[in-house]
Amino acid sequence: MASLTIIASERTSWAAPEEPSAPSLPSADEVPEPDRIAELEARLADLEARMAQQEVPPEASPIFFNGYVDFGFFVPLGNLGVGWVRDFGNTQFPQYSNFGWTFLGDILATTVNTRGEVADLGDAPGINRFDSINSDGAAGFLVNEVNARLGYQLSENATLRTSINFVPRTGATDFSLGDFFDVDIAELEYILTEDGGTSVFVGKMLPVFGIEYKERKSDQRFGITPSLIHRYTSGNQLGLKFRSKLLDNWVIIAGSLTNNTSGTEQFHFYSEVDRNSGKTLNGRIAINVPIERLIAALVGDSLEIGFSAMWGPQDRATDNSGSAWMIGADLTYSSANFALKAQWVRGRSPGRPEERVWELNLQHSGYVELDWMVFPFLGVLARAELRDAEVFLTNERYYLTKGYRITGGLRAVFNPHVALKAEYLHNGEFGGISPIANDIVTSSLVLSY
Repeated sequence: MASLTIIASERTSWAAPEEPSAPSLPSADEVPEPDRIAELEARLADLEARMAQQEVPPEASPIFFNGYVDFGFFVPLGNLGVGWVRDFGNTQFPQYSNFGWTFLGDILATTVNTRGEVADLGDAPGINRFDSINSDGAAGFLVNEVNARLGYQLSENATLRTSINFVPRTGATDFSLGDFFDVDIAELEYILTEDGGTSVFVGKMLPVFGIEYKERKSDQRFGITPSLIHRYTSGNQLGLKFRSKLLDNWVIIAGSLTNNTSGTEQFHFYSEVDRNSGKTLNGRIAINVPIERLIAALVGDSLEIGFSAMWGPQDRATDNSGSAWMIGADLTYSSANFALKAQWVRGRSPGRPEERVWELNLQHSGYVELDWMVFPFLGVLARAELRDAEVFLTNERYYLTKGYRITGGLRAVFNPHVALKAEYLHNGEFGGISPIANDIVTSSLVLSY
C-alpha cells in the first residue's frame, strides 16, 4: 500500500514534468573509426563462439518405448485348418499298432501368424488342448498380437528391457474372456568391455540357438510365418547368458545356463520354471565374414556361418536323469536388399512316461529361405523346409511327422511404420504318409511405433 501511495503522489505532483530531450547525432569525434568497428565485431564473434561452446545439449531420455500392432486375415484350405489326421486301425503304419492312438502329420503345420499359432489344433481324443484360435476351418480376421516393449538405461553399461504381448482371443466357455498376455522379455544386459563387444544377460531373454529367434516378432520378420523347426529354437529362456564379438566381429560366441530349452511354450518340450536342479547348457559359435574384404565387387554384403548346441535335463522332469540334446548349423548371407538363410537341426529327448514327459526323436530337419526386396516398396519371399520327427508318450500316443512345406510370400512397405504381408503355405507329406489337405493362405498388417 505504501508503494501505491508514493506512486500516486508522484503522479499528482504540481511540478511540471521534464520534457525528454531529443536524441542528437554524434559529433564527428564520436563516430567509430573503421578499426574500432572491426575490433567490436571480432569481440562479438568471440563472445558468440564461447557461448556456443557452453551450450549443453539436452540429455537423451533413459526410457525407450516401442512395439507394434499385428492385424491378420487367414483362409484354411482343406481339413478344417488342422495339420494332422488319425491313423485309424493303423492302416498306414501297422508297426505302431501298440500305441493307443497314432497320428500322422504336423500339429503346428497350419500356422497363420508370426506367433506360430495354427488355424485349428483339431479335436484329438484323450486330451484337452488350449486351442487359441480354434477357427474350425473358417476364414477370418484376427488381431494376432499387440506388443509393447519398455526399456530403461540404468547406467552407461546397464540396460533393462521388457516386452509384453497382448493377445485378444475368444473365451473357451460362455461368458469367459479368452484374452491373455505373456511376458516375452524381462532381462538386464550389462556391457563388460569398453568396445561394447561383450555383454552378460540375466532374466528371461532371447535364446542363443541358431538364427530364427532374431526375427521371431512381427516387426522383425520379413514374412509372416515361422519355419517348421521354429518350435525348437526360438523360445525365450530364463537364466544367465553371455555374448561376445571377437577379432573385429569376425567371431561371435554366445552361451547360456537356463531353466529351459529353447523350445516354444506352445510345444511339448518347454517349462519356464524348473522342476529339477539341473540346468540347460546352450551355446553357439559363428564366423562372420565381411565379404567386402574378400570380393570388392560385393561391398556391404556379409556371410555368417554358425554352429549351435544344447544339452540338459528334460524340461518338466523332476530329476536330472535323462538328458535332452540338440545340435544345429546355420548360414546367413545378406546384402542391402537381399538375404539367404538356412538352418539345420537334429535332437533327442528320452521322455519320462510316469511324469508325462514326452519323448522326441528329431531327425534331419531344417529350411532354406530367400528374402528379396525387389523394389524399395515391394519384396518377395520363398522358403522350402522339412521336418522329420517322432513325438510320443509311452504306448499311449504317437505322432509321426514326415512333412515338407513350400511357402511363397509378398511384402509391401508403405513407410517405416506400415508393412503389409501375405503368404501361401503348401504343406505336404512324404515317407509313406498319405497327403493331408491343409494348405493355408494368410496375411498380416504390421503397424509399428
